[in-house]
Amino acid sequence: MALTLAYVARSEVGLVRKNNQDSAYASPTMLMVADGMGGAAAGDLASAVAINELRQTDADLAGKDMLEVAKGAIARANDHIRDLVSLDPSLDGMGTTVCGLLFDGERLAVANIGDSRAYRLRDGQFERITRDHSWVQTLVDDGRITEAEALVHPHRSLILKVLNGQPTHTPDLEMADVQAGDRYLICSDGLCGMVTDAAIGEVIGGDDPEQVVDSLVKIAYAEGGLDNITIILADVVDDGPAGETMVLGAAAEIDLDVAADDIDDTRQIPTGPRPDPGAREKAELARYQPTTKGRGGAWVKVILGIVLPVLVIGGGLFGWYGYVQTKYYVGANDDLVTVFRGLPDTVLGVRLSTPIEVHNTKVSDLPLFYQDKVRSAIVVPDLQAAATTTEELRVLAQRCIAQREARATATAAPTPSDSASPSPSTSATATGKAGPTPSTSPSPTVSPTPSVTPSADTPQAPEDC
Repeated sequence: MALTLAYVARSEVGLVRKNNQDSAYASPTMLMVADGMGGAAAGDLASAVAINELRQTDADLAGKDMLEVAKGAIARANDHIRDLVSLDPSLDGMGTTVCGLLFDGERLAVANIGDSRAYRLRDGQFERITRDHSWVQTLVDDGRITEAEALVHPHRSLILKVLNGQPTHTPDLEMADVQAGDRYLICSDGLCGMVTDAAIGEVIGGDDPEQVVDSLVKIAYAEGGLDNITIILADVVDDGPAGETMVLGAAAEIDLDVAADDIDDTRQIPTGPRPDPGAREKAELARYQPTTKGRGGAWVKVILGIVLPVLVIGGGLFGWYGYVQTKYYVGANDDLVTVFRGLPDTVLGVRLSTPIEVHNTKVSDLPLFYQDKVRSAIVVPDLQAAATTTEELRVLAQRCIAQREARATATAAPTPSDSASPSPSTSATATGKAGPTPSTSPSPTVSPTPSVTPSADTPQAPEDC
């Protein structure tokens, strides 16, 4: 018997947000959630782009490698976001998570980037099958905070990987087995970022899927409903009817063709003189203006003396800001290797940079030489060079971790005794007697321990951990 998916889906704005930046897509072969981010920088557009690319691949999914299909669709969505930002720089900062399943009737492909989640309930066992790409998740993995503490952590919104047009962010892709009776939950962090997995697990096993979704929305609202809430709940059944295709949230509301046209229109610069809508009013004012020529000239000088410096300063600041936005460096952010846009300086207490990519590599895991370099900022010419630098730092950190573990293992091992009994010369010295030194067998010569300090001819390796 063939396995099929029976699913319900819902996407809600929540109690605080003004619009829905989540998008979702559900079909008999694909269940996907995308959580847009960026606020005014069009997170809803980013999530709609991602879901649209996945929709286009769904119709032609049969007989293809599901992991490759998901990888290609997500990569095209990332490229599309990059192109939109290049057309309209005001969109810089928008991005989206993507999380969900592809299904061929026998197996599942799981795709994930960001902090939306997929869960599975099998034989009463409820578990998460994706891992968040977030800063607080690294803290939970290290045992530094609990899952409950992660929900209220001040950096809970810091995402390490997301689709934002940058080439270095790739999704997690893996195959998973599936069996009749499985229940899958895919959701945005409007649910899983508000309540613990244990709270979700208490209601996930209900008999009526619609009521389960109602309950999940209610517990998200009970915690404040601070974010958009998008949920897909799917049961694996034997020979069930094919479900209807659904598009939810921003992807159902945004026409991407119209959005692209709007962006192009913003780049059209009119030519020729423009009519002055206030020309008539200006003429009337000039007509009845008292003839105070001398005082008028004085006022003009005062105004010019104020306005011109402001314009010059404003123009300089605008040009400086544009220059700063073309610079990049690799530095430290809460002990994580981070790519920044801008300059590693401050002016009047204001930082001239913003983090755009946060990596899992810890600065404290690097060799001391490179720790200092990262904390001092490694200036790079472009994002490609930044990607190369962060990859080199990741390799160095892994090497140092391995060296430290090896040293710890060696230190823990017992050290054998060098000699079972003291030499004759040692005994003579200890008793204060100058007895003869035996000459029948010379004592073995012990090689001196090499110095750990490098010689003048051997430069110290910066990779020393």
